[in-house]
Amino acid sequence: MYEKYCVELNIKKDVPPIKGKSPVYMFGQDYFRDAFSWTEVMTITDEFMMMEGTAKGKEKIVHIGPDGHKGGPYPKWIHNAEKVFLFCGTDLDHPEDLGATVEFHLGEGTQEEVLVFDQPRAVFVPKNLRHGPVYVKDFHRSLNVVSVLNAPNRQSADIETDFTYEQE
Repeated sequence: MYEKYCVELNIKKDVPPIKGKSPVYMFGQDYFRDAFSWTEVMTITDEFMMMEGTAKGKEKIVHIGPDGHKGGPYPKWIHNAEKVFLFCGTDLDHPEDLGATVEFHLGEGTQEEVLVFDQPRAVFVPKNLRHGPVYVKDFHRSLNVVSVLNAPNRQSADIETDFTYEQE
């Protein structure tokens, strides 16, 4: 009777694998009709920049998901839904140790702020607030990142990615 509530996660594997992160486990309405949020989970295994962009002079990378969502490795994005990022360490004896230092950029231009932390944190991103990049530095232990988008799927969140970003 309740078996339908145990849903297989979609696993997005990067080809080739990206140094510093695990495959991304995804769940939302695309996989379960009654889902009310889009959730992604990954493990960070080294220093890493979430959404690293495209190198200058290289062809732009655009990923098209099974849901038709166009995204890519670009660090500035905005969406019409709230989102929360949870950063959690993996040291059971020292749960206050995140395992690295995180630099999380919120806003843009003169309004941009950089949040820096090395203990477990939740970062709430109000809808329509541009955010990213997110840097993981001073790495010494794996950490988990969970992001929950307050929309049942990426399409309904009307995500806008800045495809113009280039690495320095």
